[in-house]
Amino acid sequence: MSNIIKYIIVLLILLPVLQNASAASEYLVTEHEPVYPGDTVFVWVPLKNIGYGAWWVDTSVRLIPANNATEKAIHVLDDSAVIGNMEDWNDMRTAKFKIHIDQKAVEGEYEFNVYITTKEKDSAGTTPATQVLEDRILVVKGAPVITLSNTSIDSVAPGSTNEVVLKFRNEGTGAARNLYADINTASEHLASAFSIVGSGKRFSLGSLNPGEETEIRFSLAVNAQAETGVYNIPLTISGMNYSTTDYIGIGVAGITDFELSYQESGGSFLLSVANVGVNPARAVSVTIPTQSNFNVLGSNTQVIGNLNAGDYTSATFQVTRNRGQDMKLLIQYTDAGGIRRSIEKNISVKLSNLMATPGGDQHEAMHGGGLNISKLAAGFAPYIGVVLLGIIGIWQRKSIKDVYQRLKFQRQRRK
Repeated sequence: MSNIIKYIIVLLILLPVLQNASAASEYLVTEHEPVYPGDTVFVWVPLKNIGYGAWWVDTSVRLIPANNATEKAIHVLDDSAVIGNMEDWNDMRTAKFKIHIDQKAVEGEYEFNVYITTKEKDSAGTTPATQVLEDRILVVKGAPVITLSNTSIDSVAPGSTNEVVLKFRNEGTGAARNLYADINTASEHLASAFSIVGSGKRFSLGSLNPGEETEIRFSLAVNAQAETGVYNIPLTISGMNYSTTDYIGIGVAGITDFELSYQESGGSFLLSVANVGVNPARAVSVTIPTQSNFNVLGSNTQVIGNLNAGDYTSATFQVTRNRGQDMKLLIQYTDAGGIRRSIEKNISVKLSNLMATPGGDQHEAMHGGGLNISKLAAGFAPYIGVVLLGIIGIWQRKSIKDVYQRLKFQRQRRK
């Protein structure tokens, strides 16, 4: 029974000490502030004896993480400190601990419990007692790192207008507040190639805690005369006590174009296609659309494959001509950005008679130049001669009759 009474007395005496320490501060004292991820620092827990008649012997203090989050983020390298005896009223001691903040620790407040174990010495011996100071707080100040994590577009065509989506992510351990992204196209080199349409050049990102993302959208117009190449557009990200720079990398694809020529080969129409642009064209196909001047026997589309800049190849068709010389062609290809595109072409085609549609030349002769008309007139010349002789005979009929009568009268007189 006497031991229980002594233990209660010790707790009653120790409680004012612990309450005083708790009231002094809820935060651990650090050797420097703020404390950042990756730091190895010392922290202190101050204690003060405000009891009466207490003689503390072999007092020790332990610093223990209060939860899993604290245990993962902060490693207590020295978790126990001996502060010895606290013999007099207002006697003060400080427990010192060495800790390491994990490099990946997120900004925030981390809680610890402080365990104080001491002994009271009297004539009967010593009686141990332990009390806990809960929710001792260590503040870790993280460092935000805002990055341009993704862009929706990396290649644009001259003369195009493109919707651009930029995604930003806080890869750091601290929060960033009131962020803005400024896109700078003011330099002569960039201003001659790009324009941001309608939305200005400053965009709000708001606030980003560690691991959070946000995005902005805007329309980017590309000058039709923009030179081919890769452009780095400066990007500034700034906020409260934070600023960094980055770049938006955009490539301007060169204009892809094709040059066409043809020849007749064994009754076939051989069409040559050359890539005269500066970019490769993939999955190139050539189509002779339905048109009045020409007919295509069989398939009117030929796939000729990939053409790098300067390459050429051929496609073979069976073609007959109806009339005229202008042939319409459609070339389709996939550009460097993976977009399927089409180009319409017109070439002048003069086919031999072997590849002309029967009746086609006769139609042109009836509606064409003087040479064909002369040939047509020559074909009808015998018939025209007969008709003319008939007309002359009718017109001269009376004169011929009079000559006949005179000749007949002369023969009768001779008899």
